[in-house]
Order: sequence, then structure tokens, then C-alpha cells
Amino acid sequence: MRHGFLILFAIFLYLTNVTAQNNVVIKGKAPEYATYSLVLETLINPISSEMQDLLVIKVDEEGNFYETFELDHITHASLDVGRYRGNIYLEPGKTYELILPPFQPRTDAERFNPFFIPEDVILGIANPESQELNRNIVEFDEALLSLYNANARQIFTRGDTKKALSIINELDSVFPSAKGSYFYQYKQYAYGDLKSIAYKNQKRRVIKEVFADEKLDVTIPSFKTAINTVFNNFFTTYFSNSQGDSLKNAFVSQVSFDTLSYTLQTDPLFANPEMAEIALLKGLYDAFYSGRYNEAQIINLFNEAEKVGSTETIRELAIGLHKKVIMLRAGSKAPSFTLYRLDGKEKSLSDYSGHFVYLSFIHTQNHACKQDLQLLEVISKRMKRDVKLVTIILDEDPTDAIEMIKENKYKWDFLHYALMPKVVLDYNIKALPVYYVIDPEGKLRLSPAPAPGESFGPIFMEALRQYKYENLRKTRMKEKSIYDL
Repeated sequence: MRHGFLILFAIFLYLTNVTAQNNVVIKGKAPEYATYSLVLETLINPISSEMQDLLVIKVDEEGNFYETFELDHITHASLDVGRYRGNIYLEPGKTYELILPPFQPRTDAERFNPFFIPEDVILGIANPESQELNRNIVEFDEALLSLYNANARQIFTRGDTKKALSIINELDSVFPSAKGSYFYQYKQYAYGDLKSIAYKNQKRRVIKEVFADEKLDVTIPSFKTAINTVFNNFFTTYFSNSQGDSLKNAFVSQVSFDTLSYTLQTDPLFANPEMAEIALLKGLYDAFYSGRYNEAQIINLFNEAEKVGSTETIRELAIGLHKKVIMLRAGSKAPSFTLYRLDGKEKSLSDYSGHFVYLSFIHTQNHACKQDLQLLEVISKRMKRDVKLVTIILDEDPTDAIEMIKENKYKWDFLHYALMPKVVLDYNIKALPVYYVIDPEGKLRLSPAPAPGESFGPIFMEALRQYKYENLRKTRMKEKSIYDL
């Protein structure tokens, strides 16, 4: 009995030690950010640029913050701090005393400007013992960019591969790294742009050298840059060469994902199954948005890849890409939401089940939105039997919106996004106004839908007629006739 207790105690001590070694501490003081909750994100899909929340940092009333969490591998993370996006590399077992950039919140116009890009900055680290990896990567990036800019024209016009290799050798001597380490892999992927212009007619050589490692780390930021540079429009490029004939024929024959993978792996360049399938996923993703390929076929291949991908990494990438390509697609389930009406009553999308919904996203300081509200009022009166109007207001402060709605006596449901800010991402809001039509079963019927001034009436009525026809067919199929006896 005593012997068994000692074993259990030893296991407990081991697990406790492992947990302690993996703990990361984030702390600091930033009075400008007092009472804010800052979200630390990390990249999970280099093809679609999908991010995932890593940690929520809660800043108290005096500006202090202290958070601890487990991390099992080196991770690049970014922090959305208004007009800035702070970047940092986190190592398991380390403490980071952060120095945040000056607080500059985005204006409403910037939040919904599809061309606005936050300025990337490096988050300051006050404690020296946690600075090495971040300092190495920052200094390496600066040196690579400087040498790249100084020699890019010469390398590109002359195809000067010797110059490109001398730059790489120089950087490797100044920034040494152990083979297989995070920093080593970061550098190999980062050389992708340089090698692409140096070996402009030798795409296969670039692929072989940049992605030479047997084990790929898709979460490294330079991997994202490399995969999107080297494999840009992969199908178009690969299908045009003799090496790509078998893959092209397989794709045209609409074979399964695993058959496509096996076919690509017959090319010695893609003997690594994971590399082959990453190339396939990137090719399929670009093909989907090119408009030149069968979208339904590509969606089906992503669906298959979720189940038969050669590694967990491939399966997770496929899941993300599948979600991305069907997101907001007509016929897919409309993203759910629960928000407060401007009178304080809680409303969910499910509350409108059984009705058509004309969903709009607006900002009351936006001129186009103001004009559309007058047209929406006409629709709310003329078509109230056929469709319910729901407007989600994206003003940070709804006070002005409440006054405007009262003044104009608008009668439909106005909701404010604050209870669930994620609704902005779920409906891919990049610019305003935006419109969707959701059918009685909660599926997107028109996505995006026409604005009220873009012949909404006749387009909606045709969608309504089609919906009724489809449901009538379903009902008839369930009914039995004399011929079924």
C-alpha cells in the first residue's frame, strides 16, 4: 500500500514539475489600458490567416495585469491594441513583463474600413532573461529586409543566385542557430522570398530548399509568408508543367482527396505526405476563390481532408479552410447571435425562427447607412407580412442611435453588437452597410443580400417563391399516392 502511495506521489510531483516548466507568465503595468480586456491571439492556419484566442489579459483599474497559462511549444502571438498590433514570441516556462505601446484606439471609421491595417509593432519586454529569442528574430528580420532591399533588383534582373546565397550565408554567420531549432526553421522559411526571386525559373528548387525539413511548423509566421509566396496559385503553375499532368488529370476526374494526395506524392518533390497535402490545401483554397474551378468539388475535398489528412495538422488546416469557404455561403446555417435591443430586451436569431429575416449591419454616422434606413422603413411597411427586419448597430456608443430611431419612429428591431462583438467577425463585416436574408429555417438565403435600393423587393420575392416551391416539393415527396401502395 505504501509502495503504491509513493508511486502516485512521484507521478504527482512529475506532472507538477512538467506543468511548472510549461507555464508562461504575462505581467506588467499600463495605466492607459486600465479596465480593458486585451486578447492575445495566435495563428492557427497559415493559408487562410485564421487566428485563435490564446489568452485574455485583464487590466485592473490601476493598469496592472498578471496572467499565467500553459504552453507546450514556442508560439508567436499578437495583441490587438487599437491602431497597433503588438507581436511577441512566447517560450514555455518564461515570464514576460510587457511594455505596451501608447494607447490609440481605432476610430469607428477605421474599425470598418476594409483597407485599414493596424501598424505592426514589437511588444517591449522589460525583463532581460526573456528577450533573447525575440531580439534575435527582430534583428534578423531587419538585417534580411535591408539586404533584400539593397540587392533585390540586381538579383531579379540578373538571376544572381550567387549573390542570394552570399546574403543567406552572411545572415547565418551573424545569426547562428542550432539545426531544427525554432529560430533555425524561422530563418529557412524567411529565405523564401529571396530564393523565389533568385531562382525565378526554378520553382522546384525553391520548394525543395525552403521546405526541406521533414517536420514542418505551420505556426511560424515566416512559414505563412513562404507558403503563400512559393505556392501562390499552385494549381495554375503546377498544372502547366509536365510534372503536374497526373495531378491535373486526377483533379479533372474528381477523385477523392487521398487519391489526389497519393498522386502528388509520386512526384519526388512531394514525397513528404504532409508537404504534399499542404500544397494541395493551398492550391484548392486559391482555386476556390479564383472562380475558375468547381466550387462544390473543392468544398467536398476539404470535407474529405478533415477526415483522411495524413497528420493532425493537415486535418486541422482542412477543418479551418472548410469552414472558411462555406462561411456565409447561401444555403449554409446563418451564424447565431444573442444581442440586446436598444430598449434593453435580449433577442436571439432563434427568436425569428419561422420567418424570413432581412438582416442589416449599420453605423448611424455612415452616410450610406442613413440613406438606407429611409428605404428600410418603406420595406418594413410594405413587406411586413413576408419579412422581418433586424438591424444590428455597430456604433460603439448607442446613445445617438437611440435618439435617431425615436426621432424617425422606426418600428423594427434594432440590436446593439456590444453583448457579442464576435457577430462582426461571424458575418465578415469589412465595410458598411451589409445585408443578408435568412430563411425561416435559419439558413442564409441571399448572402450577401441586395441593399434596399438595389431592387430588393423583386429579388426577395423571387427568393420567397423559390423557397415555397422547394418546400412544396419536399411535402409532396413525403405524401403517399396510390402508386406507393
